[in-house]
Amino acid sequence: SLGTLWNSGRLKERMDTENGMNRPNAMILSYPVISAGEFAHQGSLEKVSGGDEELKEWFSLEKRVTPDTPPAFLWHTADDDVVPVENTMLFGMALKRAGVPFECHIFPSGIHGLSMCNYDVDTKNESCGQWFSLGLYWLNQLFGYRC
Repeated sequence: SLGTLWNSGRLKERMDTENGMNRPNAMILSYPVISAGEFAHQGSLEKVSGGDEELKEWFSLEKRVTPDTPPAFLWHTADDDVVPVENTMLFGMALKRAGVPFECHIFPSGIHGLSMCNYDVDTKNESCGQWFSLGLYWLNQLFGYRC
């Protein structure tokens, strides 16, 4: 949320954002909850909004993307049965429209919450497990480091 709301008046009313010092340099979003619309994850929306309908709409983050939104790396699984993949797709489209650099990977299959996609942390999924090295490469390219 901070990536799109860092400079919102509503946030500035509640805390000192020190001239944008709260803006992330970049975002890595894994199966993110983005939309309050048709593809909303209702449980998450209820928690962040306290059931307030106006706040739910405010947290429809695909509608909050501006050219000042930080670059984003997104990944999701097409068959996620918890958070619809459309959340990631909507956010990616909003980033594109705003001219914000992003990279997006939709892996064909995998449960929600795969984390590092290995047995040490959760369920092994070699396909999805590529997200980490892809994300590191993206960060290195974004900030001008050599991999």
